[in-house]
Amino acid sequence: MSRLSLLTLGTALCLALPLTVSAAAVNDGFIRLEGGTVTLGSPADERQRGADEAQHSVTLSPFFVDPYEVTQADYARVMGVNPSHFKGERHPVENVTWYDAIEYCNRLSAEAGLTPVYTQEGNRVTWNRAADGYRLLTEAEWEYAARAGTSTIYYCGNQVHSDVVNFEGSYPYLIEENYVRPHNPDVVTSRFRDTTLDVGELAPNPFGLYDILGNVSEWVFDYWGEYPDEARDPTGPAAGTLRVSRGGAYNDFGKHLRSAYRSAVNPLDADQNQGFRLARNAVPMEGSVTTVYTPVITRPANPRLLVAYFSYTGNSQNAAEIIAGATGASLHEISMEHPYRGNIYEVSQRDLMQGNRPPLATRVENMDEYDVILLGYPTWWATLPMPVLGFIESYDLSGKMILPFNSHGGTMFGDSVSDLSKAAKGAYVAPGVEFHYSGGSDLDEKLYAWLLDNGIAVSR
Repeated sequence: MSRLSLLTLGTALCLALPLTVSAAAVNDGFIRLEGGTVTLGSPADERQRGADEAQHSVTLSPFFVDPYEVTQADYARVMGVNPSHFKGERHPVENVTWYDAIEYCNRLSAEAGLTPVYTQEGNRVTWNRAADGYRLLTEAEWEYAARAGTSTIYYCGNQVHSDVVNFEGSYPYLIEENYVRPHNPDVVTSRFRDTTLDVGELAPNPFGLYDILGNVSEWVFDYWGEYPDEARDPTGPAAGTLRVSRGGAYNDFGKHLRSAYRSAVNPLDADQNQGFRLARNAVPMEGSVTTVYTPVITRPANPRLLVAYFSYTGNSQNAAEIIAGATGASLHEISMEHPYRGNIYEVSQRDLMQGNRPPLATRVENMDEYDVILLGYPTWWATLPMPVLGFIESYDLSGKMILPFNSHGGTMFGDSVSDLSKAAKGAYVAPGVEFHYSGGSDLDEKLYAWLLDNGIAVSR
C-alpha cells in the first residue's frame, strides 16, 4: 500500500469510553506544568532564526507532561510492534508517523481507563479537548516546556554541548561561521554519538523534562504555518500538509535544537530520528478542534515527470540518471553560472550564511508541463545547497508533487526536507529517500522501491 493511499482510509481512532478517572488521580509520573502567559518564538536578533519564528505571547492552561519521550518498550506493549531503527527497550521509539503517535495516545488512554482524545475520519482528525486521555503537546506547550522559564537560545544557555544534549556535537550552534576559520571561542565542538540514548540518560531541563532537546525530534499536534492569532491555548492552523516537529534529534546540528526552531514534516513520514512525548489535560477544557490534511495534488494517471538534480561529486547525478532511466522522466541538471570550486564547506558556507541564491546557468522553460518533480541534491550544512533553494523559489510549483532524493555523509536529510517544504509554496512534498554517499550496490533497488511506494511506475 502506498503512503498516499493511507489518506483514503476512514479510521475511527477514538474509542467512546466514559470519563472514569480524574486527571489528578492518574498515577503515571507525569509532571504538572502551570502554564500562564509566556513569550515564545525568537527575537529578531537571534542568529540563524527562521522567518516562521515570530516572537509572540500566549496564555497556556496547566497541563501534565511526560518527563520522558515514549520508549520502545511502552510503544511495543501498546501497539504490538517496534518500528525503531536503534533497538533498545529504554531508547525512544522512532520511525513513527504522526498518525502512529495519535493512535498510540488513544490506545494508551483506553488501557488506562481515560477518555481517548482523537478521532480520525479520512483526512480529518478531531481533538476532543474535553477528554482527559493522553495526547500530543501543542506546539506552544512544547516550547514553553522546553524553555523551562528561560529566555536564552536553549534552556542551558546560548550554546549546547553533547554532555547535556544528544545531538551532532561536531556541529554546534554557529559552527557554520567558525568551521573553516574558527574565531568565536564560545563555539565548541563536542561528541557525536550517531545513535539515540536511553531516555533519561542525560540530565533534565529545569522543569524536570529529559531529552526535550535532541535524542529524537518530537511530533506535536499543530500543522505548520504562521502562528495563529489566538492568544490562549493555541492549536495551530486548521488545515495543512505539514505537521510540526520540535527539539531536534541525535543527528541534528545545534541550530536545529534551538528552542524556537520549527521543523515542518509530512505527517505520513517516518524517520529514525522522529519520536514523540505525551501530555494530558490538568484542568477541564472545552470544545473540540478539527484539523484537515489537505495535500495539494492534481496528479493524472500518467504523470509527466522531471528529474532535477544538483551534484558536486557525482552521487546525486548517478541517482538522477538511474531514476530517469527507470521512469522515462526528463532530466535537468541544476547548474550554476559560476560553479563552486575548492573546499566545498567553505565556499558553500558563504552563500548559506548570507542567504545568497547563486545565479543558475540553465532554466526549465516548460515547468508548467510537469506534474511531478523528482529533486536530487546532497545535504550540505544539514540543509539544501543554496543553488537548489534558488531553483525551487524561481518557479510556481503550486499543485505539483515533489519527491526529494538525497546523498549525505551521515546526517541523512538534515532539515533539508523541512526547508524545501517551506520554500515550495503550494506544492506537496512527499516522503523522500536518502542514501549514504554513492548509495552502494543496492541503490537501484532502493530507488525503485521508493518510486513504487509513491505511485511512480518503474521499468527495470
